[in-house]
Amino acid sequence: MARFPTIVSVGLPILGLAGAVAFALVYVGPQRLCESVDGKWASAQSSCVTRTCFQSGTCGTWAYPAARCSNLKIGDARSEVHFQLGEPDEVFQGGAKWHAGKDSPQMIVARFSAERLQSLSCPSKQ
Repeated sequence: MARFPTIVSVGLPILGLAGAVAFALVYVGPQRLCESVDGKWASAQSSCVTRTCFQSGTCGTWAYPAARCSNLKIGDARSEVHFQLGEPDEVFQGGAKWHAGKDSPQMIVARFSAERLQSLSCPSKQ
């Protein structure tokens, strides 16, 4: 006679997994959990922005994107630039611009060739 899994034998591993996730959210905190999956924590929205944001158009607007310029290098994919700097304030043929910081007149200017970062002009921190 074949034995079928009981609710206990199937349910316990699922409860264990749910408990581990709940523990991670409460004990580790959502920001650390976000960073552990290589995301950026958006504290104003209390949400995790991941590298898939470029495809979904959800990279957000950041208070001081210039702080993340050092994370970029020539040759990076356009999606990485958007992940690091957020949604651009202006898009032009071959590039994009971001305000360096909230209420800043200074601009970050990125130029792309074949969807790769060709040049980056980023004002230094003041």
